[in-house]
Amino acid sequence: EEYFATIVSAESNVEEEGHGCFHWVIDDWSQLPDRLNSPTFTVAGHDWGILLFPRGNQVSDTVSLYIEYKPKESDESDWHACATFSLAMSNVEEPEIYTQKITHHRFTPEESDWGFTNFPERQHLMMPSIENGGPALIDKGRVRISAYVRVHKDPLGVLWHNFHNYNSRQVTGYVGLRNQGATCYMNSLLQSLFFTNQFRDAVYQIPTESDDPVKSVALALQRVFYNLENSKEPVDTTELTKSFGWDSLESFMQHDVQEFNRVLQDSLETKMKGTVVDGAIAKLFEGKMKSYIRCVNVDYESSRVENYYDISLNVKGCKTLRDSFSNYCEVETLDGENKYQAEGYGLQDARKGVIFESFPPVLQLQLKRFEYDFMRDAMVKINDRHEFPASIDLSEFLSDDADRSKSWKYNLHGVLVHSGDLHGGHYFALLRPTTEDRWFKFDDDRVIPFSREDVFGEYFGGEFPQPGIQQQQQQPNYPMVRTRPISKRFTNAYMLVYIREALSDEVLGGGRVSAPEHLLKRIQHEREERERLEREQKELQNFLTVRIVSNREFANHQGFDICHYGQRQSAETQLYSQRVPRKMSLGEFKALYAQNTGRDPENIRFWIMVSRVNKTIRCDAPLLADSLHLPIDFIKEKRCPKWNDLRLYCEERDPHVPADQFLTQMPAKEESMIHIKYYDPKKQIMTGMTNMYVHAGSTVESIIPRLYEMAHLPHNVAVSLYEEVKPSLIEKMDVKLTFQQAEIQSGDIICFQVADSRSANGHNNTVPEYFNDVQFRVSVRFVPRPPRGDVDMFASNNNSNNGSDPEADTKTTAPVFTGSKHTPYDRVAAWLAQQIGVRDSFKLRFFTVGPTGLPRQPVRRTQATTMGDMLPNTAYITNTTVNSEGLQEFTVMYEILEVSILELENMRNIRVTFIGKSMREETPIDVLVSKSGSAQSLFEATYNKVEQILRGSQRSSQTNVSAVDQAALASPKPFRLRFYISAYHRFGTELTGAEPIGDIGHASINEVVAELIQPDNHEKLASEDLHMDTTDGDSRSGNISNNSGADIEVFHFYRDLGSTHGVPFLFRIYPGEMWADT
Repeated sequence: EEYFATIVSAESNVEEEGHGCFHWVIDDWSQLPDRLNSPTFTVAGHDWGILLFPRGNQVSDTVSLYIEYKPKESDESDWHACATFSLAMSNVEEPEIYTQKITHHRFTPEESDWGFTNFPERQHLMMPSIENGGPALIDKGRVRISAYVRVHKDPLGVLWHNFHNYNSRQVTGYVGLRNQGATCYMNSLLQSLFFTNQFRDAVYQIPTESDDPVKSVALALQRVFYNLENSKEPVDTTELTKSFGWDSLESFMQHDVQEFNRVLQDSLETKMKGTVVDGAIAKLFEGKMKSYIRCVNVDYESSRVENYYDISLNVKGCKTLRDSFSNYCEVETLDGENKYQAEGYGLQDARKGVIFESFPPVLQLQLKRFEYDFMRDAMVKINDRHEFPASIDLSEFLSDDADRSKSWKYNLHGVLVHSGDLHGGHYFALLRPTTEDRWFKFDDDRVIPFSREDVFGEYFGGEFPQPGIQQQQQQPNYPMVRTRPISKRFTNAYMLVYIREALSDEVLGGGRVSAPEHLLKRIQHEREERERLEREQKELQNFLTVRIVSNREFANHQGFDICHYGQRQSAETQLYSQRVPRKMSLGEFKALYAQNTGRDPENIRFWIMVSRVNKTIRCDAPLLADSLHLPIDFIKEKRCPKWNDLRLYCEERDPHVPADQFLTQMPAKEESMIHIKYYDPKKQIMTGMTNMYVHAGSTVESIIPRLYEMAHLPHNVAVSLYEEVKPSLIEKMDVKLTFQQAEIQSGDIICFQVADSRSANGHNNTVPEYFNDVQFRVSVRFVPRPPRGDVDMFASNNNSNNGSDPEADTKTTAPVFTGSKHTPYDRVAAWLAQQIGVRDSFKLRFFTVGPTGLPRQPVRRTQATTMGDMLPNTAYITNTTVNSEGLQEFTVMYEILEVSILELENMRNIRVTFIGKSMREETPIDVLVSKSGSAQSLFEATYNKVEQILRGSQRSSQTNVSAVDQAALASPKPFRLRFYISAYHRFGTELTGAEPIGDIGHASINEVVAELIQPDNHEKLASEDLHMDTTDGDSRSGNISNNSGADIEVFHFYRDLGSTHGVPFLFRIYPGEMWADT
């Protein structure tokens, strides 16, 4: 019992079913088999045994020892038993010499034994004790093995469960929600709302029959609720998140539960207006509170009644939920210098506070776990202990006028828990779905039973309990237990849901409304469609695709090998492809192919295609008459199992070869069937000529006369022959060698061309050059770059398009370049300049188009820049298109510059934010200035662009141009602008014009702002005060005179002063000016 109390101690939160021990003495250790079972022993009504591997279990130097559960015949098939146990080995004569290990386990049919593969090393068990000189643990072959077992009760059925093959519906009757990445917060709230049956009934009654499934939040929520009721598997919420307009990325971003709850309820309330459930949300979740200021000495009160859907309660400084309510309703006294100005009574002592007029049937309480820490200047999570009760009477926080005809006692319905810190974490929900006191944990796709004790003991927050001194003193014979460092519980309640006891039957006793009929029909249709696709998928497994290339397709093929099997296939080289039953014989398929292609089956035979080591696809061997009875799937699996389809080459019989020989006999061992291609450099066309048989002993030059005939060439011209080894290796052949010496075999490809023939453009003069071009050939469409939504400093007004969809006007007129990715930048620019009529190709600049269809940064021109540098990285493209020639299609944007790209190297782009007649009118402007210039050049360039903005606005709508803008347009230069630097969204310094360009506008640190100066009621700006070169201005007035006013720096921030945003500005005030007049 002492050993059990100290070593195999009882779990603090688990009730014991019983405990016991068993001793097994072994007399001759050396004679033991590799595996040995002890006699069966019983503990707490369960049968157990010890499983011993004296020479180790899959290890050689240690003893392996396990406890084995032995089920009885009366046990159910899914039996389980939970136990904490210790296994020990000790000397038979001196038991104080021992070694032991302890663990716990849930024994199941899948894991009926558990223990220690690495018990002490065997050699240590045989060695005498060094410390006290005593005998070895295994002495004279004898040893005692002991098992100490403590069996635990498992009232919830999930103690130490590994949740493999766990079925939430089967165990609990409920299912969970799948996590899309970071939607655990949403899943927790949805489960809480789902079990608010009155809310679920209201959602089901929302008319959604004509709604768009992609955009309707109500319809998506109806679907989620229906699936939570009926599905056997975890429910998907993708349709719901899409209805909020979220993309997949936002599903991986954690949102605030309170914010999501309000957005969801607002959307549903809007949808419910004018329907039978109009006001249902407010009826369930809306309460009223009154904010008041009540004078102490006079009869005067100022109050305002507001509706609320949830209450945010302080955690810091509040030990219990009642303390938080008291803190919320705490009365503040206004006296002394802080007296209240009561209308008609002057300054009065008063009391200020909040009192509740009513609480809703479903009370949602947000615990303020996240607050701003002024000392740290950051948001932090409050992990302080905050206790919440199972029931709470809130009548003491109601006003005297509140309706007290029914009890205001509330019972806890759900706890939404956050585990983690400010920067991330996980949400799950603890819910009591019915009025019964049974709790469940809803953790995304898993639902498990949960104990009431854990709900009200583990999620209050605070510190972990520390072992007490008294507990340690009770164990004098054992070493002191090291106390763990004090640490906060970071898993604690974040949101509480209480239901008014007087209305709980009404709120939780709903569920009488079924999902709308149209939703049921839609789900049924989707189920049938899914089943149909599954049937088709199964049927597809019984079919096989056969793809065949013949000399017809080979003739027009322009790439490597004799065809392309991928998506890059032009109309002329489209392969014959047909899906046929796997068990169809080759002979049956051959007859079908001959019939569909108009060929005589007696004059064709198939060659099997294989993938060689060098990744080329070539003919391997013919399929003769003795193969015609074989099923095509057998042929595929036997000859080319790596492909999903069967690939064949169709050879047509030479009229000089007898039909019976052609169909039944293999080519002679010395003969190889090769393919011939002819390249014409002048036309830049590669033509697949035919196939031919060559003898291994013949020289390569022996076939040249036949090549002359194929290409209709004079017999006196010199030709060059190349072997197409692989895409990156095109070797010139020595025609004096024999085919055997040249290592030519069946399936090889030989290309020939007229020697020294040259193309008109001087490119691709040889077969290797041609294949190098083909390997990287693409089709590129050039379209004008759309405006940036600002005034473009670089682009000339000659750019056509004017911001309209570039696809709309240029699909048929846009120049299309077909060539290699290795084409130099300057050659591409010269070609495009000729196509669009631009004289100077150096005034063209190109932009890579991103996956969204928008231009990226301009392509930098260097000596090494090629067409490939203008194209997007194909690793990030999932939907590339192929044109009719089988080439990948890309789009590149261009713009016509005012200056040459050669000059751009000495110039710098600065983005200026132009502020118009109000701070809301922000226009970004890209300005190009010399790197060696000053701010004055920036002023002048910006002025020209601002003038374009105002004149463009005037042309588009004369009535939309303000009087200030009209005056600005009519005024002579210099323009009335104030230039200043915005550093981290705060006012920096005003520019005088003398600053070097190198000191201005560093990206992500500061920006340049150009503000249009407007006269106000206190100043009339003279033209001499509104100059752009303000060398005489003071450090703060910049481009305008002070006129006895003062400029105040203004900037925008969110929540704290460090979170700045927007454009700062100067705000002028004057002595004696009223705030209302500014």
